[in-house]
Amino acid sequence: MSSKAEQAEVISSNIKKLREGKGWNQTKLASEASISGAALSKIEQGNGRVPTIVVMRKIASALKVQVNDITGEATEVTSEAEERNREFYRKWDVLDDLEQSDQEILRGMAERLKGITQRD
Repeated sequence: MSSKAEQAEVISSNIKKLREGKGWNQTKLASEASISGAALSKIEQGNGRVPTIVVMRKIASALKVQVNDITGEATEVTSEAEERNREFYRKWDVLDDLEQSDQEILRGMAERLKGITQRD
């Protein structure tokens, strides 16, 4: 198993390559992933720090790749439904700014929609 510093280097390098492959700057990727530009800049610099899985999932979703494409690990197989769930939850954190009652309403709606899409 590689060291944390080596993992951070692989992750930072892969994110940068994937971002540049889309023709995006850091600001665009940070916006699409719903993370701060400063956080993305630190991730791409490496510095021996590995981002959390939540942040890597947000970045992967924004880039339309799998987390393993960022980490360099073996390929995981995901269904289309799992990919839709990842996309939905990537955007979910913006709801934290709403009042609790509004969050509960939206969560209920989301669960009903999820049930409908899983039946299709």
